[in-house]
Amino acid sequence: MSEGQEGKALTARERFRLFTPMVTFITFYMALCAFNFGFDVGGFAGIQAMQPFAMKFGEWNEQKHIWVLPSYLSSIMTATPFFGKLIGAIACGRVAERWGRKRAIMILSIISLVGVTLQTSATTAAQFTIGRIINFAMTGFCIVVVPIYQAECAPKDLRGLINSTIQMIIVFGQMVSSLINFGTQHMKTDAAWMIPVGLQFIVPVILLALLPLVPESPRWLISKDRPEEAKKSLERLRGSHASEENIQAEIEGLCHATANSGKGTWKEVFDENNRRRTVVAVLAMFGQQITGQAFTSQYSTIFYQQNGFADQAFLFTVLANVVSVAGTAMTWFIVDGFGRRPILLVGGFLMGAFLYIAAIISTVPSPTLAAKNTMVASLTLYSCMYCVSWGPISYVVLGESASARVKEKTSLLACCISILTTFITSFTLPYLLNPPYAALGGKVGFIYGSICFVFVVVTFFFIPEMKGRSLEEVDQLFAMGIPLRKFKGTKTIPVEELAVEVDKADSTKASLKHVGG
Repeated sequence: MSEGQEGKALTARERFRLFTPMVTFITFYMALCAFNFGFDVGGFAGIQAMQPFAMKFGEWNEQKHIWVLPSYLSSIMTATPFFGKLIGAIACGRVAERWGRKRAIMILSIISLVGVTLQTSATTAAQFTIGRIINFAMTGFCIVVVPIYQAECAPKDLRGLINSTIQMIIVFGQMVSSLINFGTQHMKTDAAWMIPVGLQFIVPVILLALLPLVPESPRWLISKDRPEEAKKSLERLRGSHASEENIQAEIEGLCHATANSGKGTWKEVFDENNRRRTVVAVLAMFGQQITGQAFTSQYSTIFYQQNGFADQAFLFTVLANVVSVAGTAMTWFIVDGFGRRPILLVGGFLMGAFLYIAAIISTVPSPTLAAKNTMVASLTLYSCMYCVSWGPISYVVLGESASARVKEKTSLLACCISILTTFITSFTLPYLLNPPYAALGGKVGFIYGSICFVFVVVTFFFIPEMKGRSLEEVDQLFAMGIPLRKFKGTKTIPVEELAVEVDKADSTKASLKHVGG
């Protein structure tokens, strides 16, 4: 019996020893799918503050004597791409379920190439925005298929670490784009913004070139009644140190776990068996976006410029992204040790505290330079804590919580709600931050800081601990009907023993039937 948290926890060194060459490869390959997502978001945060870009697509501001993007255009260019992300997520659910995870990766790479081409050749704001919308369809594919594939292929003791790499690469992409923006910000020509945009060609080309080396998900292959292919895929994933007996036992366990399961309908996503799992997935992805990340990831450069840091705004963005990368890397070492719940609880509380500090400073009519620096430090630390907690852990929870029968549909629903939330926050932020509208400036931290505190409570009651469990053990925990906060320590049957337990049960039934006869 698996006792989850009660058993001996693996050390970080023991976990890293579980990485086979193929698991290492797919960890970084699948995470690389998200690189352009982070690169685009982080890149545009700086690009819209560049004079050559504003000169081409914006208007002249007589008061400031500079070219600027009007608030409505900034909102449109930043927020409408999330409609593309929504379309991509909807399409990916169908593609990943019917044609497999690899086919979805191929399509997301092609979509990215088309979107980047339109952006780099843009002569109007409309064409540039359409290019971003198409490019963001790629991110919709990414947030659906990557967590599913990683959860299905990762060893259970590495699943948290591997699923958290998607946020690591998103933040790494933001950091790289902010560094490139920092280097091109003083260029006087369109090259200032075309270089950061054009470099997005590189990753999809790499993904397409390496795709033949990627094994298909064994669980998806079994769901399509292709056990021999599933066995070969699992052998590649587990490596040479895994015995034939262990591989066969795992395959048999997966077959028993998915026997007669097929693929469920949308009605099943909300039925009595899956309702709680759907709520967990939706809350995780909703919390990822409603807690204020759009403020620091998409508008921080302009916000710093408006608060007297015109010369340091790009540098502050770079520093925030470097700290965020370090925070996400820290998650690798703690997510499978400390678990999901403690990280979300502590991270969410600290995120709220740092946003409140920034908001309180913003209430001062003429803050000192020291106070302004404290505000910058608070927003930077908020970004760090987001990347330790809600940023990566939401993807981990999403990949673990959905039932196999409705995994694609549950992920699609959660991601669509996440995308709509991001659209609303991204679209409204310019109006909340800037005059002549709400003009809250940093006081917007009161709004999102309060939401962070609310989600600390939500996490305590509605986000279960699933570390160290196989997906089949997670199925057992939800089937037991115990409170979500009590998953920790509850005994389950490991997938390797599942087939044996089923065979014993079948033998017992047959014996009783024989005796009765």
